[in-house]
Amino acid sequence: MRGGPGLGNIAPAQGDYFQATRGGGHGDYRTVVLGPSSVQEMADCMPLAFDLADQYRMPVVVLADGILGQMMEPVVLDRKPCRQLPPKDWALTGAKGRKQKIVRSLWLGEGVLEELNNKLQAKYQQIQRDEVLCEQYMVEAAEIVVVAYGVAARIVRGAVNKAREDGISVGLIRPVTLWPFPAEQIRRTADEFPIFLTVEMSSGQMLEDVRLAVAGKAPVLFYGRPGGSVPNVDEILGVIRQLCISAKKQKVVGYAKKSSFEIRNAKPGAVALDQKAKSEIVK
Repeated sequence: MRGGPGLGNIAPAQGDYFQATRGGGHGDYRTVVLGPSSVQEMADCMPLAFDLADQYRMPVVVLADGILGQMMEPVVLDRKPCRQLPPKDWALTGAKGRKQKIVRSLWLGEGVLEELNNKLQAKYQQIQRDEVLCEQYMVEAAEIVVVAYGVAARIVRGAVNKAREDGISVGLIRPVTLWPFPAEQIRRTADEFPIFLTVEMSSGQMLEDVRLAVAGKAPVLFYGRPGGSVPNVDEILGVIRQLCISAKKQKVVGYAKKSSFEIRNAKPGAVALDQKAKSEIVK
């Protein structure tokens, strides 16, 4: 991914999240999307991507960005044993001695395409049950949970470490599979009523999936840098400090429709959205 739209620039960005996770063609289909955050993980994702594509017979995208594509890091190329893959009973190996097989995507018979779609939806539901990958870092009992993926998550991790040194209770949820999205993991965390902050190198795309997962149980805010701009650790730390309840000796005491959280004094070029939060903050 790089800065856009259009030709844009060659700087790193995360503005293609929608394109990758929502698919690029017609039909009710999905695409598995992996979001590595290091060169090592990018290398590890490739055999996994091939195995997933083989097992489920569908495209798999490894969604890296301009930083990972140009970064130099140590990598151990250790090919792990692949998962048990299904037999290729669909393969066109020649029809001698067996019934003819046809691989196609055109289905004109009445109800046939609907039946195929129902079969595909069942497969997608299985993937959502079995293939979700995410990292949870210092999330237990956190009052602020930051959700980020890819390189943005590496930057956030540094901010989380610094915030913890300052006594701020903050954690990180890093989706590794962007689809299937770790909605259930985020939903369980939202039951404990923290504040969620989504950080992206875009104008806010994964933000929508986080909001859907939280389902109104907690405030979800956003901080992003579009157009190839990259936030730094101190920048994210500043946003976390603004949201910090314990540092200001405040606490969330309930729901109030009229209240809202606000990210103030954003760095020039940053996106800082005021999101209504169903909570009342008192000193």
